[in-house]
Amino acid sequence: MRWTLLTSLALITLLLTTHVVGAVELTYYDATNSQIDLENPVGTHWHELYPNYCTSPYTITDWKDNGDGVLSPCDTIVMQGPDLSESCEHVVEVTYTLELTPLQDPVVDTWWDFTEHGTGGDPLIEPICSYWVEVHPEFGREWHINGWEDNGSGQLDSCDVIIDDTGLAFHVDGVHTDIVTEPSSGCPIEPSTWSSIKELFR
Repeated sequence: MRWTLLTSLALITLLLTTHVVGAVELTYYDATNSQIDLENPVGTHWHELYPNYCTSPYTITDWKDNGDGVLSPCDTIVMQGPDLSESCEHVVEVTYTLELTPLQDPVVDTWWDFTEHGTGGDPLIEPICSYWVEVHPEFGREWHINGWEDNGSGQLDSCDVIIDDTGLAFHVDGVHTDIVTEPSSGCPIEPSTWSSIKELFR
């Protein structure tokens, strides 16, 4: 599986451009409780993390690949929303999301997107020294994993504990696929005929 990842600086610049200046409208989607097969994204289910937290369900109903054979930046997808309407979206990024519960405040869930690894490693195999950006609830906050308590699986997954530079500890509730998209200026995919038919009966 190949993952194309923004550097931390590039992602921060993109966040500032998008949400301070308002030049680009980005949407963050989290695959529902899963890491998807990037070679077969059609039919996968998602919920929105930002800007409209926990809006769902969303389904990828069509996909135009950029030629690399996997869901990745510069692909185009058709995303069906909770009201069954469809939108064409340009894929800006594909990465991992951590669903976390702070051990010091277990009532609040938090969601982080992977940005880069300090040594170039795989963040799921070597989570220590990986960098993440919070998507919810404090959008844009940076995090660095400095400690890891593995559940015995040998990789970062549910029931692990991660620790940041200040000693804050988080229980890992899940590791999912995340995509960041923007509206497509010219979508080469027409919304499905079946979805158009369903609209007639709403």
